[in-house]
Amino acid sequence: MKGKILIMLAASLLLTGCSQSNKSTSSESAAGSSKVSQKSSSSKKASSKSSSVKKSASSSSSSSTSASSSSASSKASGWNQTTSNAARLSTFNSEIKKQLGNVLLPSVTGLASDSGYLNVRYSGNSSSYKVYYSVGYAAKTLNDPSLSGQTPYLVLTKQTYASASAAQAAVENVQSKSNLQGLPTTNLGSGITAWTDAGAGQRYVTFNEGNWQFTVHGAAVNGEDAETTAKNLVALLNSYYLPAPDKGKGTFEVSVADGETPQTLTWAKGSSLYKLQAHSTDTLIKTAASLK
Repeated sequence: MKGKILIMLAASLLLTGCSQSNKSTSSESAAGSSKVSQKSSSSKKASSKSSSVKKSASSSSSSSTSASSSSASSKASGWNQTTSNAARLSTFNSEIKKQLGNVLLPSVTGLASDSGYLNVRYSGNSSSYKVYYSVGYAAKTLNDPSLSGQTPYLVLTKQTYASASAAQAAVENVQSKSNLQGLPTTNLGSGITAWTDAGAGQRYVTFNEGNWQFTVHGAAVNGEDAETTAKNLVALLNSYYLPAPDKGKGTFEVSVADGETPQTLTWAKGSSLYKLQAHSTDTLIKTAASLK
């Protein structure tokens, strides 16, 4: 009997020990699970912060790139002018005169507006030179190589001859009074009378003013009115004074259709022959009057 009791007590003690061991193991397992959960949560938070920082940096980089691109686009467009073409012309004239001396150059652009950038290139020396004036989308320095590809709206040429008589002889297309007498005449206003000549669908109006001889050409077959253009020319001459040629005549040859054939002004000064060409009558007269 005593043996049975002893066996029962031993079994009871064993069961109690196992229960306590299981509780300890369960508690440790729960604690470990809690720590793993906390680490996982901390890792997720760090990951979230890292992602947020990356997104912010990406957004900032994108914004910076966009602003840079916008600025580059604005510069490339070439239309946000900070310097007027009048100021650019003044700068170009100063640079050319440093190289060639006190040569004759226009002091106004002759342009109706600053819709582009005035650019200038030239070649030659103080005795004989040629200056090209053009307008482009970008501001270029004097004699930039790319300017040879721009079409000039105004060209000034000076050529020096051995004598004044040689220079005067180089003025072409001067009509003598004897050639004009007998032709029909027309009144252009301001006390100026012109001779008219027509044939083969073409019409010419010629008149003299001081030492200048003006000839206006119009294609009648195209409906071009040479007489109206000549009257407009006389009106302009009441406001602008052309350079005075030496002995003999200077010639002013105009085509009604601006832009097709360069409007040309040719005159002699001493032993030098000057020629100014433009694609607009207004531009030609205004720039010629500003030469100094």
